[in-house]
Amino acid sequence: LTRIRTLLPVDVVIRVGGRGQRLMPLPEHTPKPMLPVGFKPILEHNVDRLIKFGIKNICISVNYLADSIISYFGDGSRKGISIKYVFEDKPMGTMGSVKLCSQLDHDYILVMNSDLLTTIDYEAFFQAFIKSGADMAVATTGYLVDIPYGVLEVSSNNFVNSLKEKPRYTYYSNAGIYLIKRQLLTLVPDGQFYNVTDLMDTLLKYGKSIISFPILGYWLDIGKPEDYVKAQEDVKYINLG
Repeated sequence: LTRIRTLLPVDVVIRVGGRGQRLMPLPEHTPKPMLPVGFKPILEHNVDRLIKFGIKNICISVNYLADSIISYFGDGSRKGISIKYVFEDKPMGTMGSVKLCSQLDHDYILVMNSDLLTTIDYEAFFQAFIKSGADMAVATTGYLVDIPYGVLEVSSNNFVNSLKEKPRYTYYSNAGIYLIKRQLLTLVPDGQFYNVTDLMDTLLKYGKSIISFPILGYWLDIGKPEDYVKAQEDVKYINLG
């Protein structure tokens, strides 16, 4: 039996439409989200983890080799949840795909890419989002960059303001997992390509707020063959449940 950690009042949209061109020839006959990592497909790792946070309603946006995904998961009843599918006849972008999912029950939507392996704490993510009062939350991963030289901070007229000896900088990158208020879908045009970055630009333009949620646990975007090899090794040692 799956141990439910909490009951999050969110619907989930997972986008799985891409061909996974950078992973070819692996996804030639199997869509990238269905490639096995350990003993089950990448997408199933994500679905099973969502279930542990009480997620009951998932919409999957499909395109490439969609039949293999639909035949594997069906309507979700085997896992005690509801899974619906929408078809991208043309590329719609992340938020364009979300707009296609009409059967949503909750006021909050968790949107994620399908080709991730992560131990993100969805409950902490949701609580941080609600506590902040923001309109959108973006999960992020940190990258440390060490500069092996002394770095000068220089003014516009070339005067040195400060010197930092071999500094370390932390940058935060988009991890492909988002929480949004459902009402934001009114900002997404119907039937048009609209990416998540388009929505973020629109929110900032209108003075809306976006928060970052750093993932403290494991996260891997399986985009290249070497990422897939790493996933096969990492899954032996990490707990994705």
